[in-house]
Amino acid sequence: MDDEILEQLRERYASGNLIVFAGAGVSAAAGMPTWKQLAERLRDRARRKGADPAVVDEIQQYIASNQLINALSAAKLALGPQDFNWTVDKELDDTGRDVPEAAQAIAALKPKLKAVLTTNVDRFLERAFQGEWRMVDRPAADIAMDRRFILKLHGTLRAWDTWVFSRDQYDRAIFGSPLLQDAFGALYRTHSILFVGFGLADDNIDQTLARVRALAGGQPPMHFALLPKGVPPFRRRLLEESGIRLIVYDNQAGDHAEVAQLLLGLEPAAAPPPPPPRAATPAPAPHPASSAHPTAAPPANTHPAKARPVRVFFSYASRDEELLARLEAHMSPLKREGLIAPWHSGKIGAGEDLERAIGEQLEAADLILLLVSASYLASEQGDAQVTRAMERRAAGQAAVVPILLRPCDWETTRFAELQAVPRDKKPVTKWSDEDEALLQVVREIRAVVTKLRASLR
Repeated sequence: MDDEILEQLRERYASGNLIVFAGAGVSAAAGMPTWKQLAERLRDRARRKGADPAVVDEIQQYIASNQLINALSAAKLALGPQDFNWTVDKELDDTGRDVPEAAQAIAALKPKLKAVLTTNVDRFLERAFQGEWRMVDRPAADIAMDRRFILKLHGTLRAWDTWVFSRDQYDRAIFGSPLLQDAFGALYRTHSILFVGFGLADDNIDQTLARVRALAGGQPPMHFALLPKGVPPFRRRLLEESGIRLIVYDNQAGDHAEVAQLLLGLEPAAAPPPPPPRAATPAPAPHPASSAHPTAAPPANTHPAKARPVRVFFSYASRDEELLARLEAHMSPLKREGLIAPWHSGKIGAGEDLERAIGEQLEAADLILLLVSASYLASEQGDAQVTRAMERRAAGQAAVVPILLRPCDWETTRFAELQAVPRDKKPVTKWSDEDEALLQVVREIRAVVTKLRASLR
C-alpha cells in the first residue's frame, strides 16, 4: 500500500472536499448479489419464462464480457418492465440484513465527508446514516453546491420510476440536462472522489471514469480508488489516466475486510483521556457494601443516544394558512420537547428558491401531514406533493397522515386508504370547538411521532 497516496486521501477528507462513490461491492458484503449475479439471475428467469434462446444467449454474452449495464438492459427487454422490476426489487431487498461494515465505515466519515454517490438501489447506506443525511434520487441542477446527501444514481428500492439500468436511462437521468451536466462537471472538477466497492472489471466504473475524463478536461482532479491486489498494468494505466490514485489492499481473507479499516482510518481517533494521578497515600479500605472489585473503572454510560427530532412537513393550500398556524400552535409542546422539527413553505425566506426548498424538505421529511380541504385538492402543487408523499410512504421512507380541515370529496383521492384525523372523519371546521378538534389531531400526531422516533434510534 502506498502510504503517500493514503496520506493524500486523508488530507482530502480533512479538507471537507471528499465524496465517496459506493459500488455494488459495499452491499455484496452483506450477501446481496453483485451486478453480475443480478444479471445472471435475470437471465435465468428469462430462460424459465421461455424467452427466445437467442435473447438469453445475448444476455449471457454481455455478462461474459462484463458489459453488465447492457446485460440488464437486455434482460429488461426480455422480461418486460413489470416482471423485471418485481424481480430486481425482490433480489435487492435488504430487509432483515445487517448493514455491512463498509457502509457503516462510510457513515462514520460524516463529520467531514461532502456527500455519497452510489449505484446501489438498496437502503444500506440510508440505514447506516440513520436518516441524518437526505436521500436524493432526482438530482437538482445545483446539487454540486449541496452537502450531506446520498445521491442514488440508479434510483432506490421500491420506487421503480427512479431506477436507471440502461445507458440511455443513465444519460437522460444524470446528463440529459445541460444544467445537470454543468453541475456534475463542477463536482468532478472541484472535489476528490473515493471509489469504494467497484470491481476490476466493472463497466459501471468504466462508464463513470469516462464521464470523469470528459468532464474534467485535460487536467483531471485527484481521485482515489480502494481496490484489491492484482490490478493489471493496462487497467492501472487506464485508472491513473482518469486521475485515479490506487490504494491497493491484500484482501487476504477474500472478504474485503480491509476496506472498512482503511475508511475508518481516515477519521482520526479521539485522544484517550489522561490517566488519573497516582494517589500519594494508600487508598482507604472499601466499605463492606461496596463492589467486590473496588478498583474497577466505573461503568461507561450505557444510556442510548437520544433520537433526533422527527422531521415534519406540512403540505397545505394557501387558503388554509390560518388553520395551519393554529395547528402549529397546538403542536408547539411537541417541538419544545424536542420530538419534532416542523417545516412548511411559509418558512422560506426572501430570495430563496421556492420549488427547490419545498422539494428538499419533502424528501427529508419523516412525517408528511396533508392538510386536506377543497382548496388543497384543487392545488396542482398539493397534488404533486401528495404523489411524492405516497411514493415515499410506499418505499418505507416516510409516514403520511391526512388531516381533514374542511369538508371536501377526499375519500376519492389516492390517500383515501390512509387513516385520517380527526378519526371520526369530521373535518376540523365542522366541530363546535375547533380547538378541541385540533387537540384530538395533535394527540394522534404525538402517537405517530413516538412510534417514528423509536425507529430513528
